[in-house]
Amino acid sequence: MAHDLENPRTKKYSDFKILISNIELLIKKSTLFCVVMLNFFFHSKNSQYIDIENYKNKDSRFINFLFKSLCSKYNFSYDLSFSVLDFVKKVGINNFLKYASPNFFLKNAIKSKFFLNKKNPNKDELNFDTNYFSNVKKNKLFLPYYVYPKVYNREYDSLEKLKNNKKLIKIFFSGSTNEDVYGKFTWYNDQNYKLLNRIQIINYVIENFKDKIFFLNNYNDLKDYNPTKTPIVLSINANLIKKTKTNLTNKQHFDLISKSDFLLTAPGADMPLCHHFIEAIKMKSIPISNYGHLHKPQIPQNDYLNFSDLSTLNEAIISALNMPVDQVLKIQNDLESFYNNELSPESFLRKFENRNNNEIIACNDVESLRWL
Repeated sequence: MAHDLENPRTKKYSDFKILISNIELLIKKSTLFCVVMLNFFFHSKNSQYIDIENYKNKDSRFINFLFKSLCSKYNFSYDLSFSVLDFVKKVGINNFLKYASPNFFLKNAIKSKFFLNKKNPNKDELNFDTNYFSNVKKNKLFLPYYVYPKVYNREYDSLEKLKNNKKLIKIFFSGSTNEDVYGKFTWYNDQNYKLLNRIQIINYVIENFKDKIFFLNNYNDLKDYNPTKTPIVLSINANLIKKTKTNLTNKQHFDLISKSDFLLTAPGADMPLCHHFIEAIKMKSIPISNYGHLHKPQIPQNDYLNFSDLSTLNEAIISALNMPVDQVLKIQNDLESFYNNELSPESFLRKFENRNNNEIIACNDVESLRWL
């Protein structure tokens, strides 16, 4: 049900709030069921399909990126079951109605079946291996890490218009800093050195660069912003809140990244990777990060500012504040080329169609940690 005792955002819900949440969930499920019924009778057709069959036990964080990457050439087919409601919720109603088709009407269609971590897949089966952090096989296709998944459903195409915004901010950070969620992160690098978590990173920046920081509580605060006086902008919220009630909307979040020379990116709640790193590259903002080396495809080391501890974090912040304009522009242009060639949905489609086999490595967030 909607109430999750392990989730810091919901474990303290009152009985009344639990009831309201469950009623909301029932209404949403009913709406999604109607969407599936509509698609069953009125669906598009294609010559090639990615067959998710029964979506139960196949739900994945990367499905939005995969869907966005392949939908121009492939439809997604499905078996009629209650699990398909989760698929509709993930990819969005409009995308589902436009690019999904029930298997009931596709008996003779060309299909590639979707699997997670299947051993010895057949020729007509696509196996997505989520052993992302340990896998170094050269002959495998890596599905790149992605921006916040739901952005691909509706907002992604509009980001291109923001990408070339005039830079206003030197260093930007946007996100939650709730200690219950982001303070428990634990990860050790190749030298067995513990990576800093988000709370440690942001607290250090606030403590040591406080005279250079502008705290942004909402987008309208920009009218009071002086980039010369406070080149660092932090939009943080320490409360446990829904994704729909953050300081900034998704569009505002991406708009401010596009207006920033650098984006300070910190680890997620349970794993080192965070969508902000890819969002920075997408918007031509240089990441400042302690986990860039974990991304696959490998991000060129000269195209982001790396830190490993508080001392090198301090060095990275100072370097960003003082980097010459021509060097900043060169790195940003290099990042744009790298994104287009290695990280974009279009680049993955090209590689997917030219792949040598049906084994694909993908990061499925927390599930990918379990391999370790």
